[in-house]
Amino acid sequence: MSQYLVLSRIKIQNANTIAGFTWGFPAITSFLGFTHALNRKLSDSYNGDYPCELSGCMVIANRADNKVYRPKKFSDFEFIQSKTPPVLAKHKNSSPPIIEEGKVNLTVSLVIELDTPLSLTSDKSVEFENYIESLCRSMHIAGGTVLDLAKVKLLSASTEEQHRTLINKVKRLCMPGFVLKDRSDDLQQRVEEITSQSDVELPQPRLNAWLDFSALKFVAQPKLKEGQTQPDEQTDATWGYESKVYKGYLVPLMVGYKAISDVYEAGQIENTRDPDTPACFVEAVHSVGEWVSMHRVRNLDEFIWCYHQQDEWYLCQQAPNEADDVNHLHIDTNQSQSDIDEQVLNLF
Repeated sequence: MSQYLVLSRIKIQNANTIAGFTWGFPAITSFLGFTHALNRKLSDSYNGDYPCELSGCMVIANRADNKVYRPKKFSDFEFIQSKTPPVLAKHKNSSPPIIEEGKVNLTVSLVIELDTPLSLTSDKSVEFENYIESLCRSMHIAGGTVLDLAKVKLLSASTEEQHRTLINKVKRLCMPGFVLKDRSDDLQQRVEEITSQSDVELPQPRLNAWLDFSALKFVAQPKLKEGQTQPDEQTDATWGYESKVYKGYLVPLMVGYKAISDVYEAGQIENTRDPDTPACFVEAVHSVGEWVSMHRVRNLDEFIWCYHQQDEWYLCQQAPNEADDVNHLHIDTNQSQSDIDEQVLNLF
């Protein structure tokens, strides 16, 4: 039997919209972190009355309003900044500082998978749902405040027919919206294409491939005169948008971390959040995802994000396997910034 906890239309205020090199939507680690925190609160509160683990979640975006503006008509978007902290008595004769940050107000729905189905009566199910709702309203998601939660529903299915009914119920609770699908396989395929097409060895083939999914590219289309076969310096041209390499609403996203140091014993690193836990230094790992309309979902398990840890990799994946670490982008920031900038500029 499969069982899912549906959190329908969570309204979040001032969530963090910056994730690694990307912005626009919180990182997957934010939602899995919320799932893990909810699981810990649930385990501590009921002393084993609900013997289950919240093992992963499916992320559906219903609405996202990034707090950005354009200084000029065709300029880049910039984040709206605020005075943080607000004016206090000590700032009476001076202006408080501005801490640069990116915020978003969004509405999301989460479908959380239970690793062990619960056998509950109807009354117990309602009690469980009400308790989960009270927990969610007191928590933060991606650093943002939970303002409202439309509904919490515990759904179960055993047979194929029940699974179809369950999916229809999830769609009614979460539509309209777009669910995030892992497309790391396409990133690896693009890396192989670039490597095979290039006559010289590229310094960062995965960076080139990743930017192919995220960069907006325009190419010159020459206007050849009658009888002209090749453009020259005098040939006029029009600039046109170059379509991305793969079809779909593809976006770059941050999917986890890679360790860049050994694991240090508790207390060896100063100013850590938890001084009683071993720690190591990490850097962000990026991949590619696709926003898929919720009505196209046929199998919930294909869209459930779960943690996957192996060696120095700590990733959020939908179908983890031992070779998936090669499908992600990790940029070594031990390089000088000029080297990284040069790699990026060479793509255009």
